[in-house]
Amino acid sequence: MNFDYSICKLCGNGGNTIKYRLRMANVIVCKHCGFHYTDYIDEEYKAAASNAAIVLSEKEIDFIEQKMQSNAARFNNHINKVVSYVGPNKILLDVGFGGALFLNEMVKKNYNCYGIELDQRWMSYVKNKYQLPNLYNLPVQDNFWQKEHTNFFGAIVLWDVIEHVNYPIQIVQQCTNLLKSGGYIFIDTPCRNAFYHKFGELISTVSFGKMNTLLHAMYSNHPYGHKQILSKKDMHLIMHKAGLKIVEIKLFHELSFPISFYLNRILFSNFLAKTLSVPISWVLKVFRIKNKMLVVAVKK
Repeated sequence: MNFDYSICKLCGNGGNTIKYRLRMANVIVCKHCGFHYTDYIDEEYKAAASNAAIVLSEKEIDFIEQKMQSNAARFNNHINKVVSYVGPNKILLDVGFGGALFLNEMVKKNYNCYGIELDQRWMSYVKNKYQLPNLYNLPVQDNFWQKEHTNFFGAIVLWDVIEHVNYPIQIVQQCTNLLKSGGYIFIDTPCRNAFYHKFGELISTVSFGKMNTLLHAMYSNHPYGHKQILSKKDMHLIMHKAGLKIVEIKLFHELSFPISFYLNRILFSNFLAKTLSVPISWVLKVFRIKNKMLVVAVKK
């Protein structure tokens, strides 16, 4: 889907051009605010157009269970963070629930949970795996949410979601519309202030754009790929425009997939990825290099 990528999706100023030409994306850096985003957007309603049942292959189920949900500590951290701000019996919306491990655990903790997932593969998996209520493939900007659930939720979570959406400011604003006054929004996302992105940019600069290393793994023009990587400055601007007050923002280390998954995207070699995964995993455990950002904000 084409759009005028010369106009920044964050600050709205124009005249921007492509800076990084990666394997799976072209990345624009706004010369006005510094926002990094790709030259691609998805058809927003495409995934929600059909309600036909999908039968997943064993390979697809394995991908969800062994890769997408391989980091149990990640989900425990999510749960503990929400519980520390929002008590049980509150109404919670999980935008982009994926394999629904977090959502299922929050139901067990007596939260009244709703979930949105546009990918029918995930939806089919979750419906077969868990007996969860209130699951929808309608995007948050749909009238079902914006007209029927205004000021409805006590908490909304977007775990590894905002980097995938077409327009992050609009999505956060639409989520804010659904929050009650005093309700919380929780976001985690890869961070441009952290080591991986900074290292990728440094190598690209000193190699005059010939080696983009880690940047290749961070952006993708595939459907629901990473369309932007945000900085803390970007996040402050988004929250301010949405009428939210940040109460916590921090950098931390977390990998959503096994390390071999990322190495394969960078090196394009299964052998090298498997060979290097053990020593690099050890280095990451020792040094805990930060790569992501957690944001908690409250509706004023």
